[in-house]
Amino acid sequence: MDTITHGLAGSVLTRTLSARPARRAFLLGAMAGMFPDCDFLFTPDRLSYLRNHRGWTHSFIAMPFFALALALIGRLVFRRARLPALWLFCAVAIVSHILLDWVTSFGTMFFVPISRTRYSLDWVFILDPVLTGLAAVLLGAALAWRKGGRKVAAAGSLLLCSYIAFCAVQHRRALAVWRRIDGPISGARIAVLPQFLSPFRWLGLSDRAGEVHAAFFDIGPFARGVPDPRPPERFSEILSSLSDFYPPPQRAVILRFAKPAESRLLAATRALPDVQTYLAFARFPLATVDSQPDGSAAITWEDLRFLPWFSGPWQRDQKNGLRREPFLYRVRLDAAGRVLDRTFVPTSRFGRRSALAPDLRPSGAPTSGSAGRGLDRSPDPAQTLRSRGARLLPPVTRETPRAATESGTTLAQTRS
Repeated sequence: MDTITHGLAGSVLTRTLSARPARRAFLLGAMAGMFPDCDFLFTPDRLSYLRNHRGWTHSFIAMPFFALALALIGRLVFRRARLPALWLFCAVAIVSHILLDWVTSFGTMFFVPISRTRYSLDWVFILDPVLTGLAAVLLGAALAWRKGGRKVAAAGSLLLCSYIAFCAVQHRRALAVWRRIDGPISGARIAVLPQFLSPFRWLGLSDRAGEVHAAFFDIGPFARGVPDPRPPERFSEILSSLSDFYPPPQRAVILRFAKPAESRLLAATRALPDVQTYLAFARFPLATVDSQPDGSAAITWEDLRFLPWFSGPWQRDQKNGLRREPFLYRVRLDAAGRVLDRTFVPTSRFGRRSALAPDLRPSGAPTSGSAGRGLDRSPDPAQTLRSRGARLLPPVTRETPRAATESGTTLAQTRS
């Protein structure tokens, strides 16, 4: 969840603990509610961010100590307040932050330093304007109605929990729908991930032995989607095109991303500490191996959790500045398996690239203007292009082990 929402929710929740109008409840609730996200200050690079974000500051084990530290800071301002009360305000706000992060898909390490296992419920998208708006309105009402502020905050806390519970119900529905339309085989790891701006839009993922399946769909009453949606070309088109990419389940298109065959260079890349950090974070990792005639290769890792609803290349669109997919890590090796360079693609959210990788686009990769849904297409449908995890081939060759295809047929035909 975004930091602002955490601060708003923390203020609302801590106001329920104070019988009298108290600035300390609001201020400490906001400060402690946002505090866990300060861990980004100690992540100098993106690998450190993947390794440590939602770690120590999001741990239930460390929470009492962080709450005490914040309460002691608060005591310097509110000198007449009792330290146990200040600690309780801070503890409730920090716990609310941890739990709100738990309901998203990023993963939260509850038990650092005992365990670095990440937990996620996949109920709510990481940016949820409805949840943020509710928290802001409720906080404003509690501040405006001073005498009844505690009742407003209590009712508001219940309303926030009810919205999250509603999202949990939709997640359960979406998971049942995804099991039905994809028919995952025994042993497949599956998930449905919440999408932007609607509790009815979902991304279904299924990790099988040789490939990963993905589909965007909408289980809401107003789902429409279009057969061949046009990807947004600028930021102003993102919201208006959003519903085009989420059809109802009966018209959802399953995308198949083939996993690359094992090779010496792929194994060498997987053994790198940086890649191990990436794989410890990723839930649905996929590698793309781009081999060169001289025996070298560029291997790109991505986490399909962050697959965008619109199709597009990995790199930033230089013309319009759209960042298509985060957390793409690429390693280039020579024929002997020595690392030539390794970097995130792109390496900066402002479009600047590192000196190590001025352009790491695989040979044959689609240009930034290519269109299509889920997988990149070429103006010539028969032309073979490199896509995520494999190559985009005509539908008739979708049984090929290294083929990742998008069928234009119905789901029943796709599965036959």
